[in-house]
Amino acid sequence: MLIPILGLIEAGGWRNLMAQITARAGADYTHLWATTGSFAANPMGVHWTGIVFGLGWVISFGYWTTDFLVVQRVLSANSLRSARLAPIIGSAFKMFVPFFVILPGLLALVLLKDPSGHLIQLYPDGSDMVLHHGAHSFNQVLPLMMVRYLGPGLLGLGITALIAGFMSGMAGNVSAFSTVWTYDIYGAYINRKASDSHYVLMGRWSTLIGMAVSVGTAYLVMSSASIMDYVQELFSFFIAPLFGTVILGMLWKRATKAGGFWGLLSGTVASVAMWEMVRLNKANIRFMILQPHASADTILRVQAMAANLYRAAWAWLICVAVTVVVSYCTKPTPEAQLTGLVYGSTIIPHDGSRNIFEKPIFWAIVVATVLFILNLWLW
Repeated sequence: MLIPILGLIEAGGWRNLMAQITARAGADYTHLWATTGSFAANPMGVHWTGIVFGLGWVISFGYWTTDFLVVQRVLSANSLRSARLAPIIGSAFKMFVPFFVILPGLLALVLLKDPSGHLIQLYPDGSDMVLHHGAHSFNQVLPLMMVRYLGPGLLGLGITALIAGFMSGMAGNVSAFSTVWTYDIYGAYINRKASDSHYVLMGRWSTLIGMAVSVGTAYLVMSSASIMDYVQELFSFFIAPLFGTVILGMLWKRATKAGGFWGLLSGTVASVAMWEMVRLNKANIRFMILQPHASADTILRVQAMAANLYRAAWAWLICVAVTVVVSYCTKPTPEAQLTGLVYGSTIIPHDGSRNIFEKPIFWAIVVATVLFILNLWLW
């Protein structure tokens, strides 16, 4: 939190920072949505449709509703009202993340200097300048800013906080993996009559295996431009179609088991196939972004992150379409068996809110309004 504050003070405030960034890197870096009207104008090579539908609708909603690490925390709430407020409170804090993550990168454009006093030129990871000439990459901005502003004590504290945050996320994911495997798969389908001590032992072994798998997948990240590209790539494979299956299963009485299975499978396979198609020939991305006549320059500008967003949107659409078709071709589940599973067949109890300020919907509207204002301000 100190880095954005101290950086803004050194840059002379927000207006001076925007003016300096515009003078050095161009006005594109100072706008959130203004350059997303075309693939060629946006520095990331993404159209607003990819951000709104791929990231905003599919990946974001999928993360908040199907990621077990998030869901298990909501399920641990002691009341319905607390469970509803948990993601709303989380979304409020989430809006501050850009100020801690993106703002240091913008400050680095105008504040980071080399020993000779010249502004540092940043390069992509894996580029020749980074590998062979000792230049700094974009991913090194936060550590460089920490070294610039934090003394030895605060620097150690900051690095400890970063490591602690990473370890917390890893521990939560491994715990979620162990829980899902032990209770939802092994205990439900493979060995239903085992003792509690057996399940505890299975949970311990799955935790060790999960840690080994996570270490192994770290080497896969090396082939991506950043860990965020890698994460969104995985989300487009699994989270996007899973969200289609979950949302239909929760809200549509006619959805069937066969429809959910084949929809999820087809969405995942289609996403992996699209990824392989673009990997073999990047020009194939023109079909994913619905630009069959896109120029070679436009195709080159569409980066991995943009491809992830559109692949997620297509995977969700394919999953939903297949689920609907297969569900209509198979026998529906009797409505009496849907109680507690489908929204329209379940009586929702009162959450205990006594006045407007205790209602989750009120705070959801407040958060949505602030989000709209921030987007309008940073347009």
